[in-house]
Amino acid sequence: MDLIDLWLAYQKEKSFVVSPTTLCHDYRQVELWLSRCPHQRLSDARLAMSWVLQQSPAKAAKRVAQYLKSAMRWAATEDVGLLAKNPVASFKLPKPDQQEEPRVIPVELVPLILKALRQGGSIGHRWDLVADFHLQTGLRPAEGFGLTCEDIDFARSRVKVCRNMTITHGIRNRTKTGRERWVPLNEPAMQVLHHLQTLHKETMVFPWSRASYMTAFRRTMQRLYDRGLIPARFRPYDLRHTQISVALERGVPVAQIASWAGNSPEVCWKHYAATTGNYAMPAI
Repeated sequence: MDLIDLWLAYQKEKSFVVSPTTLCHDYRQVELWLSRCPHQRLSDARLAMSWVLQQSPAKAAKRVAQYLKSAMRWAATEDVGLLAKNPVASFKLPKPDQQEEPRVIPVELVPLILKALRQGGSIGHRWDLVADFHLQTGLRPAEGFGLTCEDIDFARSRVKVCRNMTITHGIRNRTKTGRERWVPLNEPAMQVLHHLQTLHKETMVFPWSRASYMTAFRRTMQRLYDRGLIPARFRPYDLRHTQISVALERGVPVAQIASWAGNSPEVCWKHYAATTGNYAMPAI
């Protein structure tokens, strides 16, 4: 067994528990990197770790090295037994980069951004409607593009989230967490859906390319940023950050927000919560 064989064995076992996105993107990236590694013998595992960390981009290299170290630890466990001992147990990885603060879109800038997305869209593509729906519901982009018209419960103003649309592998009939959930639809979200009904009769709620949407969104934000109209180059995922942060600031219980978002309350506080305005230091 060499290095790449060990990784494929680890990947096969983990395939039952990791998300499809992790499997087709992160794990695939590790496999491609290791296939290029000049140190394939397991006895040279430390050399392989050093080689990985010398590659670029540095952020991806750290992630691949972390996955490789986890695979080595797994292979050396007693019930797996692929290795007599972990050859990189004492190998120190660089400290992870400081996590980027959640970024939210100021509410007063939402009309400007939606207008720019509509004007910048190609014929037949309403990127402003896509962005507005994700902003109002807090859905992940992959979840929004995975919605079908049958998932919309107009009578109860809610939507069932039960699948993902990945850019690399298309529709996946499961969510990132493996659990279905119902998300309520506020009035702006309902207006988006009614508008879409007048535009197309497709099965998918958003019958357009997710990759094209992501590209159009980033290009539009770059144009607005270059003109000094927005304070940051907002990303599609920032729509989700914004919805969750606004809900927290308006007093919605975090347990309820977590249920809507498909996360735990801890994750909502740690990875999504940010302030949506400027506040003065209170006097005591």
